[in-house]
Amino acid sequence: MNKYELGVVIRADLEEDAYRAEMERVKGFIDRFGGTIEKIDDWGRRKLAYPIKKFTEGMYTFITYTSEGGTPKEVEARLRLQENLLRFLTTRVDEKESLAAKSAETPIEPTVAEEPSEASNSEASGSEASN
Repeated sequence: MNKYELGVVIRADLEEDAYRAEMERVKGFIDRFGGTIEKIDDWGRRKLAYPIKKFTEGMYTFITYTSEGGTPKEVEARLRLQENLLRFLTTRVDEKESLAAKSAETPIEPTVAEEPSEASNSEASGSEASN
């Protein structure tokens, strides 16, 4: 059994009931082809990087599931036919590589550039003085 993560972007203009029905359909595809859903991470409404079908926002959801190797291909074949899905992507992941797990991690502190040391300052001023 392999672990997969399915990222789905659904049209943001759907009513709440239509959104839930679309998500149930996606989960049903995973169940139908032998997948076991482990986690659903709903990111909510986000701005798209570029317009897709004239939409500038989408509802992002990540579904982590385990299944045999042929399941993602079957699920994606069904997702291509869904009109309310703007984009989807399935990736095979290890536990540490999950996109949803990465989002839960704390952000990395920015590093501060070190100031030049005394020796490098004296070398720079020495070379300028000899010119």
